Amino acid sequence: MIDYLSKYVELKPLNSTTAQSVITVMKSIYATHGIPEELVSDGGPPYNSNLMMNFFREWGIKHHVTPPHFPRANGQIERAVQTVKNSLTKAAEEGKDLYVVLLDYRIQPAKDMPSPAELFNGKKAKNIPAITPRPIKTYI
Repeated sequence: MIDYLSKYVELKPLNSTTAQSVITVMKSIYATHGIPEELVSDGGPPYNSNLMMNFFREWGIKHHVTPPHFPRANGQIERAVQTVKNSLTKAAEEGKDLYVVLLDYRIQPAKDMPSPAELFNGKKAKNIPAITPRPIKTYI
């Protein structure tokens, strides 16, 4: 998921793409960050189910579906997915901590703008302190 205003990305693993699995992940995200007024998605099967439609109605979420086979209609999420996926793939290949990579993505400001985390949360996010090398002791 991505917040359109701040470009803050939230990732959660999904073992299944059933409507119930997607709803469970959405509830987890909404419990942390709050319920959005609107949600834009593709017209995939989980989003067209009666279960999902009932969820949107009960939780007061306006759901907008992008046209099929037209990813540019939801370009911001398409771009974010590509960027984050590439970053995480490269990090996994290099043995880097995937959570640190995600943190870096969220706290990096873009040209003359605050970071996605700062825009989304209304405060600067703390980065991992730089580890300063300790002096090497030599014994003679």
